[in-house]
Amino acid sequence: MVKKALFILGIAALMVLGCGKQGPETPQNKPDTTTDQPQTPPGPEDPEVPQEPQKDVISILAIGNSFSVDGMQYLWDILKADGAKEIVLGNLYIGGCTLATHSGNFTSNSASYTYYKNTSGSWSTTASYKPLDALKEREWDYITMQQASGSSGVETSYEPYIDNIISVVTANCPDATLLWHMTWAYQGNSTHSSFPTYGSDQMTMYNSIVSTVRSKVLTREVFKKVIPSGTAVQNLRTSLYGDNITRDGHHLSYDAGRFVTALTWAGTIRGTDPMKVSWKPSQYAYSEQQEAAIREAAANALKKPYQITESSYPPDPNAPQADADHETLITAAGFNPADYTKLEIPFTKFGYYNSSNSTFISKMYNHQTSTASNLNDFCTTPIYEKKDLPDGTLIVIRKGFQYRPEGWVSLDKANSSSNRPGNVSANVVKVDASWWGSWNYRAFNISLDPRKTMTEQQAAEACEAFGIYLPK
Repeated sequence: MVKKALFILGIAALMVLGCGKQGPETPQNKPDTTTDQPQTPPGPEDPEVPQEPQKDVISILAIGNSFSVDGMQYLWDILKADGAKEIVLGNLYIGGCTLATHSGNFTSNSASYTYYKNTSGSWSTTASYKPLDALKEREWDYITMQQASGSSGVETSYEPYIDNIISVVTANCPDATLLWHMTWAYQGNSTHSSFPTYGSDQMTMYNSIVSTVRSKVLTREVFKKVIPSGTAVQNLRTSLYGDNITRDGHHLSYDAGRFVTALTWAGTIRGTDPMKVSWKPSQYAYSEQQEAAIREAAANALKKPYQITESSYPPDPNAPQADADHETLITAAGFNPADYTKLEIPFTKFGYYNSSNSTFISKMYNHQTSTASNLNDFCTTPIYEKKDLPDGTLIVIRKGFQYRPEGWVSLDKANSSSNRPGNVSANVVKVDASWWGSWNYRAFNISLDPRKTMTEQQAAEACEAFGIYLPK
């Protein structure tokens, strides 16, 4: 009788905890009645999961693609600021990698990955890496998985691949906690080839992602938590940032997008409070409201992972518009334009640099040197040395445009393609030691956002949209 009673109590406990096909969700996942945004129907509710004690030593391995790069870029710094003593981050990266491709690679142990690693605050990369080498490198505390962004809301793209990967991971890392990284919907004007899958509609894509996580992830008990990056981004889109959280329509902006997702990763994994941890990217300028909106968006995503929560910092009707002049943007970022002198830039229309090309390296692509089909997508600046752009310099770009801050350690040595700087659309960026990093030279390729071929007039506007302001 005692055994039978204990068995019945055990079954009852499992039912209360929500185990089984419906999957775990917390009381915070109730519909948010304060928002006018379309909402995904809520799933079943479970008791709140007790907060895990914070660990001083933490290791995280991502099985991902460029979206895991975005999510983890600032994670080490935030965990360190939150008190972690030893942090090891790894990322098995293939650009645009799907669960199907990961599944095949893990089964065959294919050396197809670039392995990103961070143990001291900076990322290193190793090419031609095998997945089992990463899994067996150490006893990982956490291992994350994700679907490619374009397929993240397509249920049929998950099986049988997700279970194949789980089998390899659990066989080699039986003590690791498995987490799912829920990615984000594309910007409303994204030109990504997968966006039409969702009718080129952001809310349709977001709701599809949430629904698929419920049906294909939460039904697998092996996943202990979901990192709700997609909801954090969607929350931030209701703020003064608006639908400007990406740098190209799908990859995250360096100032706001990567920051909000890193806070979400840290909050999910270590219990880091986004409102209390002090760290922020020092190379970007944030107004008090911008920083508060970013932190709030992450905190709300942690409370309600599958529901959009309206920001307390909505768009300001008096905020600078797309055609705002540089002084207005500098002032809005919290700086005094009177403290700066504008650098006169001799722009080249219909030209660009590619620091990862071993033939050109620091030679400009233009109509005199190249027949490249994308020449008319850009205008560009000269190459500048460190002494030309001292600490405190402001890099300014108007809304609707972006720039790639090319970087070279040496002008006769090409970068790897994975180390080439990406596009930036943040209105104001402050130059400091972390902005320069290991680079000794930089140039700026300016384009429309999203990028497309420019007319002569648009190229002139792109040049005018960009500015460099030196501290007096």
